[in-house]
Amino acid sequence: MMSVLILWAVVPLAPTILGVDLNIGALYIIAAGAIGALSIIMAGWSSNNKYALIGAFRQVAVLVSFEIPMLTTLLIPTIFAGSMGMNAITQGQDVWYVFISPLGALIFLIAAIAELGRAPFDMGEAESELVAGYNIEYSGMKFALFFMAEYQKMIIVCAITAVFFFGGYLGPGVDQFPLLGPVYLFIKVVVLLFAMIWVRATWPRIRYDRLMEFGWKILVPLSLATVFITAAGILLAAQFNNNIFLWTIPVASVIVGLIPVIMIYRSLRRISYERA
Repeated sequence: MMSVLILWAVVPLAPTILGVDLNIGALYIIAAGAIGALSIIMAGWSSNNKYALIGAFRQVAVLVSFEIPMLTTLLIPTIFAGSMGMNAITQGQDVWYVFISPLGALIFLIAAIAELGRAPFDMGEAESELVAGYNIEYSGMKFALFFMAEYQKMIIVCAITAVFFFGGYLGPGVDQFPLLGPVYLFIKVVVLLFAMIWVRATWPRIRYDRLMEFGWKILVPLSLATVFITAAGILLAAQFNNNIFLWTIPVASVIVGLIPVIMIYRSLRRISYERA
C-alpha cells in the first residue's frame, strides 16, 4: 500500500496543486514503483506454499521483463520536455505526446498493464494453474491490502500515463481556472481505467513462455527503436530548424510497429495451418 501511495507525491493535479515538484520526478516514480516487487516475493516466500512461491517468482519475472520497455519509453516524454519533472513534462505538451509518439504510448500502456499483473498478464494469479498465486495463504485484511494496493496502483499508473502522454491536467480554461485541472486529469484516468478493464474482459491469459518472448523479443526492441526514432527526429528538427521532422516520428513509429504485427500474424497463420 505504501509503495503505491508515495507515488502520488509527484503527480501534478493542477498547475499549483501538487505534492512535491521534483526535477527528477520520473526517476522517483521508477525507484518508488519498484518497491512493490519486494512485497510480492516476500509474500510468496513467507507463505511456505509452493503455489504461492511459484506465483511470486512468475510475477517478479514479469515485472523485471516488462519494466525494461516501460522505462525505455519513459525516456520519450523526458526527451521532448527536456526535463524529468512531472510538472514540466505536463506543461511541455502543447501537443499531447501520444500524437507525436503513438507507439511509445502504446508500449508504455502495455508494459504498465503487465506491471500491474492484470489480465492477460496475470501470471502471478493464474487461478487455473496456481490456485490463487502468491496471495493464496492470505485472508481477511491481509488479503484486502493486496487487492487495495493492486487497484490503487491501477489508478496511479493511469494518472502517470495521463501525465506522460495525454497532457495530464491540461485542458481548456486551466490557465484561468486551475481547479479544472483535477477534473481533466480525473476524466483521462477514468478513460484509461476503462481501457484496462476492457482489455481484461476481452483478452485471454497469455501462455507464460509466450509472454516472456513477447516482452524480450518484441517490446524491448520496439521500445529501443522508438526512442531512437524520437531522438533522431528531434535532432533533425533542431539541426535544420524545421518542425516537419517532428511529424516523421509518428509515421516512422507506426511503420516500425507494423513489422512485429505482421510477423506475429504470419506465425499464427502458419501454426494454425500446420495443425489443420
